[in-house]
Amino acid sequence: RASTRQAKATHTRSAAATLDEDRGTLPTLAQAETMAMILDQPHKILCCQCAVVIEPNAVNMCVNCLQERYDIGAGVSKQVQQNTCRGCNRFERRDGSWAEVDMESKELLALLLKKPRGLTQVRLIDASYVWTEPHSRRIKLKLTVQQEVVAGAVLQQSFVVEYVLGNKQCGTCQRREAKDTWVAVCQVRQKVEHKRTFFWIEQLILKHRAHTDAINIVERRDGLDFFYEARSHAEKMTSFLQGVAPTRYKTSKQLISTDTHTGKGRYKFTYSVELLPICRGDALWLPASTAATVGQVPRFMLCNKVSNIVHLIDPKTMRTAELLPLTFWKKQFASALTRSCLAEFVVLDIEIEAPRERQRGGGGGGGGGV
Repeated sequence: RASTRQAKATHTRSAAATLDEDRGTLPTLAQAETMAMILDQPHKILCCQCAVVIEPNAVNMCVNCLQERYDIGAGVSKQVQQNTCRGCNRFERRDGSWAEVDMESKELLALLLKKPRGLTQVRLIDASYVWTEPHSRRIKLKLTVQQEVVAGAVLQQSFVVEYVLGNKQCGTCQRREAKDTWVAVCQVRQKVEHKRTFFWIEQLILKHRAHTDAINIVERRDGLDFFYEARSHAEKMTSFLQGVAPTRYKTSKQLISTDTHTGKGRYKFTYSVELLPICRGDALWLPASTAATVGQVPRFMLCNKVSNIVHLIDPKTMRTAELLPLTFWKKQFASALTRSCLAEFVVLDIEIEAPRERQRGGGGGGGGGV
């Protein structure tokens, strides 16, 4: 019995040892979760410069070490001179031309980004304004750029570029202050007592900004003179007036100087534009030939509207007609009555009269009236 008991105890100890060995070879649930978390984490390495744990990259360096070793913004100018004109508040472009832009606008931002040298060597990611004092004559931009420093390694950096505003007079303001510097002039005239049509033309010029190219505007007795630095600008104004009003124009040129070696000369051009001397509300007495040309209308007509043609209306029949500028200039005539000849009346009372009966005259006493 003692030997039997000893054998059972030995068998029990061997079974427990075998179970412990099996538990050591097979991982538990907690151990399996820990191993899965370790496998899910990305592979990490140490920076070759400062030994900071980082993710693997092409140079095996951290961002701080890359920025200390490579400065991608070193080739970009941090301070730039920007010229502005006090006369017209325009900004000078890099090519020498001038642009009219508002402060802190997208147009001004695009103009300023073309100024710094070296900015084309990097990739521009973002640009924004930095607040400065209004009277400091400074404009600051915060730029964010990127550049590939090594194959597969792209570095991003932000820095501030300061623009110092300087004063420089543009060519237009220089010619405006000097004398006899214009190349072409457009003389607009209307020879009437009350220039109703001319005042309407002035409003259209302001509405469509047709006067922006003029370097000077001078008021004359019967109209205005527009001075331009280019002949094409005067032709543009003449074309605009022909499209909105009944006009005719003449051109002339004057030789200022000539080069005896090349044969080239410098001219000044004059465009004389005359508006048709008829205003809205005028009473017209048309010549017989003009009335027949317009469309066999009565000779007495009223001017109802003035555009690039003259609109006429018959006050009796309300019939309308159109008078072309070419027809008027062939046979010119003046207005019979203008708005200054009108008189204002106040109606105090109205009496309606019964229509009179038409009577037939009868012969003798035998005839009866109807």
